Amino acid sequence: ARAVAVGAAERGASVHVANRTPERARAVAALCGGTFSGLSEMPGEADVLVNTTPVGMAPAAGETPVPADRLPGFRVVMDIVYAPVETRLLREAAAAGCRVVNGLRMLLYQAAAQFELWTGRPAPAAAMEAALYRGLGEEG
Repeated sequence: ARAVAVGAAERGASVHVANRTPERARAVAALCGGTFSGLSEMPGEADVLVNTTPVGMAPAAGETPVPADRLPGFRVVMDIVYAPVETRLLREAAAAGCRVVNGLRMLLYQAAAQFELWTGRPAPAAAMEAALYRGLGEEG
């Protein structure tokens, strides 16, 4: 959550952090000059909603951090969960008319950045992407 919030703010986004624990939301919001609230008080609309929790991943794969009736106010919904590729949050967001982004790109770019950091060489991004999809048994 911290990396997403700070990265978004550094690129000019106005950030609102919602958490089950408002004190945690306040701490992250302070890092990026954003606003904060508890989950139940989060704004009902924004350009982008990003789930940075593990909710939606095993053992909570059937759960969602945001009720479906709250989703129509968001243009894009991204879930950083990458297993499963399509979480309940993303299914419900798509049904609500939101553009959805799964966590695979985040996983891929994180791996590429780590490769470059450790080796000092450009990451073989295409090969890494192919291996990711091969590992999932899907086409890229």
